[in-house]
Amino acid sequence: MPLNVDAQFRLAVGPLLLPVRALIVVASVSPLAYLLLTLRLPGLWGAAAAGFLLALAASFGLPERQGVWLGTHLAYRHAWRLLPSTVTRGTAAHALVRDLDGSIRVSGERGSASVQRWVPRRWRPLLAVPAPATDARGLLRLAPGGHRGVLVLQGPPVSLSSDTYLEWCAAVIRWVGTVDCPVQFLTLMTHHDADRVGDAFDRRVSGWPHTPLRDIERVLASTLAESTLGLRHYVVLAPLSAGDDGVPHLSTPWRAARARHATAEDAQRALQSAVRTAAAFAIDVRAADRDDIAALLAHTPLGASRAMVGDQVLHIGERHHVVLTTTRLPATLEVGAVVDAMTRAHAFGIASLHVFPVAPAVARKVLHRRSSMLLHAERQGADPVEAQVALQDTTDVVAALAQGEVRPCRIALTVSVAHSARDLAHDAAERLGAVLAAHGFRTTEVSGPGFLPALALAPGCPPLARSLVLTSDSVAARMLPCLGTPFADIGAPLLGVNVLNGTPAHFSVWAQPNHNLVVVGSSGAGKSVAAKTLLVRHVMENVAAVVIDPDSEYQSVMHAVGGRYLELGTEALNPLAVAVGTSPDAAAAMVLPILSVMAGDDRGVRDGRPIRRLPDEDQGWLHGELVDFFSARERAAPAALMHDAVDHLQTHAMSRTLTDRERDRCRIITARLRRFTQGRRAAVFDRPSTFAVDGQPIAVGLRSFAMTYGADLTPALAVLLTAILDALGRGRGRMIVVVDEAHRITSDPDAGEVLGQLVRQARKHGAGVWMLSQRVEDFVRTDLGRTLAATSSSKLVLGTEEAVVDEVRDVFKLRDEEVAAISPAVPGRGVLLAGPERAVVGVLPGPAIMALADTRTAGVAPGLLRAGAG
Repeated sequence: MPLNVDAQFRLAVGPLLLPVRALIVVASVSPLAYLLLTLRLPGLWGAAAAGFLLALAASFGLPERQGVWLGTHLAYRHAWRLLPSTVTRGTAAHALVRDLDGSIRVSGERGSASVQRWVPRRWRPLLAVPAPATDARGLLRLAPGGHRGVLVLQGPPVSLSSDTYLEWCAAVIRWVGTVDCPVQFLTLMTHHDADRVGDAFDRRVSGWPHTPLRDIERVLASTLAESTLGLRHYVVLAPLSAGDDGVPHLSTPWRAARARHATAEDAQRALQSAVRTAAAFAIDVRAADRDDIAALLAHTPLGASRAMVGDQVLHIGERHHVVLTTTRLPATLEVGAVVDAMTRAHAFGIASLHVFPVAPAVARKVLHRRSSMLLHAERQGADPVEAQVALQDTTDVVAALAQGEVRPCRIALTVSVAHSARDLAHDAAERLGAVLAAHGFRTTEVSGPGFLPALALAPGCPPLARSLVLTSDSVAARMLPCLGTPFADIGAPLLGVNVLNGTPAHFSVWAQPNHNLVVVGSSGAGKSVAAKTLLVRHVMENVAAVVIDPDSEYQSVMHAVGGRYLELGTEALNPLAVAVGTSPDAAAAMVLPILSVMAGDDRGVRDGRPIRRLPDEDQGWLHGELVDFFSARERAAPAALMHDAVDHLQTHAMSRTLTDRERDRCRIITARLRRFTQGRRAAVFDRPSTFAVDGQPIAVGLRSFAMTYGADLTPALAVLLTAILDALGRGRGRMIVVVDEAHRITSDPDAGEVLGQLVRQARKHGAGVWMLSQRVEDFVRTDLGRTLAATSSSKLVLGTEEAVVDEVRDVFKLRDEEVAAISPAVPGRGVLLAGPERAVVGVLPGPAIMALADTRTAGVAPGLLRAGAG
């Protein structure tokens, strides 16, 4: 980081760099040193005494406390006599504030007007706590201070270590650079409002009966909100608040006379320019409304109901605050270091990054002065190699400035943490400081003077002068305290926790362009638990659901949500039932894929099941015969059964065949279909359906059927999918269709064709098809599986085996950091992709759904959770 000049100006004295204050102290005692030399003390005593005095004076200017000279710090401890020390609902006062055994004591409180009348007018803004007012959307007025523009910024939902994050940060800095005024980035890390989350939950499940399941889920959502932290980002535009050198007018008494208060027109112009140009940089931003601004002010002395400051005391609202400021940047800066430190501190807090544009001429002047200092230091005995490297870096920056490759700016980073207990606030500050120190920052806790450290975190107020650093726009980009919070809509069902920042992740398929969902994950990755968690929480919105359950795992879930569970084998599936109420041609088109699977020629074996399909010419012939069959029965009341269709082929179709081959194919197809009208198969396929899709959740288990008729599982799946497709066409309202072990269908041409039709029809009718698979390779290696993954708006990719990682990355367009999160697999952790949002999430089923979703405990809890219980 070549351009890294802090606020403390130093001069080279021999091999040392001394601050100016040390030289001033030396100059003030130099007459006394000269007097010692003129006293003609014996030997070298005079010279020794004079040298000792000068060295002592120089060393007295060196010690620092909280980033300022020790003498200045001692003066700050008495600043309460001039600066306000309490603010009550916007009214500032002077008082002595002390912490006595954990209790804040205030004594001698009096109004500030009596003190400020003795202060020159130009310095009075330095001694005041500004009074805020929101005059219009996006505008904040500070008195004193002028108007500010306030924007709400949406952070990027990507990993801190990704190139995408750095590109976004660089785009933000370029964007604010077009506004050409001082900017403050504020990040508020706060607990979510448990009451708001609870109210949102109640609205979402308002039609659901009050059951233990509902109560447990509500408590889980509220508790998670209360125990986790969310990030809110603001951008404050402060026109006219600093000069061309990037130093704020109100940061020091010597510049206060230059201060100009921005008018509402100045702030409005900057605000409109920022909003207008944001889209060009792909920045999601909006003007803050009154509630947004009030939420931000509530955590600062400007808007808190009560704020108090004293020796080692800063109490705002109901919390003790500890403020840290950065006085030196690291030599090498990692992108996202600030927001990483904030999230790892796990504490309520605020981060403020002020960015002040600096005129290139001013930066060149500072750099030339730095070059002269380095040359002088080298001549005085400094390390020649180190001096030459620093000098070369400085020369390179000057050249970059001349070519416009570097945009100079001054930045100031201030952070705070807060807790209701003072000791815990300091513990959190130590964690935060330690993480920042690990990243190479030099930070210090600041407790004065007065409210100034806290005001550095307030919107539109200046930073502490000690924290100003001259650097470049690329450094400012790396220090942005911004991180996206995807899936933050509390009105959507809870899925789990965002792994990146620890915030709750809410997800609803109904908020996406289409409502289809793909969930894939290797065995043990948590696919079943994740799918059941999503299903239960969506069904609680009074949504119809149909589950095709090859492994018969959903019985407990269905009972818990008041649905039905059917086990195929004892229940019947009439393949021809979908023909009722439709035209003969449409009925033939719906039934044909089922009969093609039942009577088809062997095309291979997958998972121990034959893949069967009729040739195209046979399908064309069979379609015509089915049209005739349904036309003849168009006015018949009961639905046709399989033996009726077989009899039609045997009697009518056979008589119309023209060639020997046609007769042979008719005889073969009829014989193959007749198998489903005989023996135990007839109990499933040749009697009226006991399965129907209505508004009630229903699951159809296939495990026992598959164990008895493994080869006939694909026809059963085709019948189920066709029945669901028919229900969608009849307009059943919002519906979720869960196809577990979807790879068993995608690998079969005819069953896969029905699934493809179902997905297309679901989009048309506002329903959603959820395709689940733990055979990731079978799903992503078929054309249909890849197509379904590409056309589904939502995907949840859980832990994946290393052998298929590259294919999963390609099919789901995963980033490197997302692939690292799922391989090796961690149960319940996956990448959620939905529209423009994406995040690594940890699925959180909670105790109730976990008892239902875990197949090892199936049947234990459902009796307690059944709708209407409790």
